[in-house]
Amino acid sequence: MHIFPHPGGKQVKDGSLYFVCIAIAMLMVGVSGAEVGEPVQVTTNGSDQGIAAIDGDRIVWVDERHNGSDIYLYDIAAGTETRITNGTGLPIWPEISGERIVWQDNRSGAPEIWLYDIAAGTEVRLTDEPGGQVMPAIDGDKVVWLDLRAGDAGGIYAMNLTDGTVARVSSGPVQGNPLIVSPDVSGGTVVWADESGGDYTVFVSRDDGEPVALGNGTVRQGFPAVSGDRVVWTEIGNGSASLVIHGLTTGKEERVAGGSPGFALYPDISGDLVIWQNFTGGIMDDIYLLDLAGGEIRQVTDDDAWQSFPRISGNRIAWMDNRSGDWDIWLLTLEEEAGAPYAFGTEQNGENVTVPVESEALVSLAENPSTGYSWNATASPGLTIAADRYEQNATPGTMVGVGGIRTWTLVPEHAGVFTFSAVYRRPWENVTGTEKRFDLTITAVGEQAE
Repeated sequence: MHIFPHPGGKQVKDGSLYFVCIAIAMLMVGVSGAEVGEPVQVTTNGSDQGIAAIDGDRIVWVDERHNGSDIYLYDIAAGTETRITNGTGLPIWPEISGERIVWQDNRSGAPEIWLYDIAAGTEVRLTDEPGGQVMPAIDGDKVVWLDLRAGDAGGIYAMNLTDGTVARVSSGPVQGNPLIVSPDVSGGTVVWADESGGDYTVFVSRDDGEPVALGNGTVRQGFPAVSGDRVVWTEIGNGSASLVIHGLTTGKEERVAGGSPGFALYPDISGDLVIWQNFTGGIMDDIYLLDLAGGEIRQVTDDDAWQSFPRISGNRIAWMDNRSGDWDIWLLTLEEEAGAPYAFGTEQNGENVTVPVESEALVSLAENPSTGYSWNATASPGLTIAADRYEQNATPGTMVGVGGIRTWTLVPEHAGVFTFSAVYRRPWENVTGTEKRFDLTITAVGEQAE
């Protein structure tokens, strides 16, 4: 079974992309600092590959080279690809976080969520409830999905992979097209969209708390994505369409128009970087990038073809692209501006970022030593803490008790995956496990750029 549309963009074959077109139509009812480098074609097989996901230096996608559908894994640093599934069923919507891949699979009849452990080389079925489970997302030890069971059993569910516990995140069943609902997770934050009365509203649950609506139900919101403290989604209403960036702590929202003509579809976010497909309804969509730190929007692709489903992790963007005549996976690594450091902070908590070998990565976190609290930081072997400095915030006169910023300079000595962790605590108090903490995975690749 083919799951990708015809490369010409006009014919849609049976499978998931059919539902993509339905999702777009449903949402449209009623509506009239980094530098971009050179993209690289990852897949060159003559069959179709698409619907990519990326985390650090690994990409996963759906692949049709074996006259069916499979999940494939590509290691960017090693330049190797691995077939994950064996052609049974119809695997779709892969996601990856660290050593784990999840996807939707119908090999047992109804759609279910499956997981593959890269390090162990094993796969396991996570769900087997009647009605089906679709659209998985994963971050660390947490997997979320949309449960399609009838009655009161449906909704957004989450599994803790550490202890295997499963809990419903939504307050009840969730309605609407699964692609628009599109649950996502970052740390303890889960987002999704729910349909009521013809409109979709984005909801958020933080640290297993009660769901909170991020809209008032008067516009159509869909395709949400979350990274740290920020949620992005597509919003259509009042005769216009925009990309919305919502700060969960501040409640502030920024609205960005898509490229002209078109509107922002399938947004994704990683730290300060937001990407989306500029959907025109034609056969020549492009990928756009917004740097929230610099406030600059840039066009990532400029080819007479269809670039779709962009995903971002750190400074890497992956998408599906039909410029070669069939669907392929393409990759773009964003280049830092000359002299600019790789800088990370609270927004990257829990994320996997990519930097060159021997480059300097700065991690900056707020600290107030006058309270007795300070950050206790550790780094895995091979990741050197080259500097550790504290700078107090500017204060008027002789004001005391004002906090500042703690900054570590981290240098990866060789290619590999490293971890940096910091716990905010009073040194004389026992560790309880409830302390505020910051965790960052750093993937170092290639050689140091000159």
